[in-house]
Amino acid sequence: MKNNLVYLLIFGLLFGCNKVKPIEKKKSKFERVWFDTVQMIPFSSELQINKNNTFEYKSHSCQVGSKSNGTWTIKNDTIILNSIKPKECHFQHPFGIVCAFNKENASKNEDNKTIKGCSPSGRDVIYEIFQNEKFYIKNDTLIHINKIEEEFPHLKVVFSKYKKVRVVNLY
Repeated sequence: MKNNLVYLLIFGLLFGCNKVKPIEKKKSKFERVWFDTVQMIPFSSELQINKNNTFEYKSHSCQVGSKSNGTWTIKNDTIILNSIKPKECHFQHPFGIVCAFNKENASKNEDNKTIKGCSPSGRDVIYEIFQNEKFYIKNDTLIHINKIEEEFPHLKVVFSKYKKVRVVNLY
């Protein structure tokens, strides 16, 4: 009788237990590559919101580019992005004000560099600082909440799920 009970217990443990699936994190509606819509060509930028609560940002124009990376959190229907301090040498400025960036003035001010005394070089010399930058989704558009409206009232940063198309007129 004792042996039967042991066999029954072993049989129950081997075949009677359901396999427990790991809990998968639900995909956020923010997770994707977002493409800028407001800036004029030849400027373009992309914001990659990753599943692991990180983001990557990059922008390029004819002469210069910028980048950033960091972490994100969601509060209600808003995503909040914060950059991580880079280890490389870059000029730095707050996110979204590329139009106000002056490379000559920035090179004279050590506070505008990620590392004091360094000399930024290369194409991606600007590091954009996302500091509690908030975005929300309306339809298929990711809209930035302008927190420096007094200083830059016309600043509008909007991303779309779709990359803008450059039309070339050959005539």
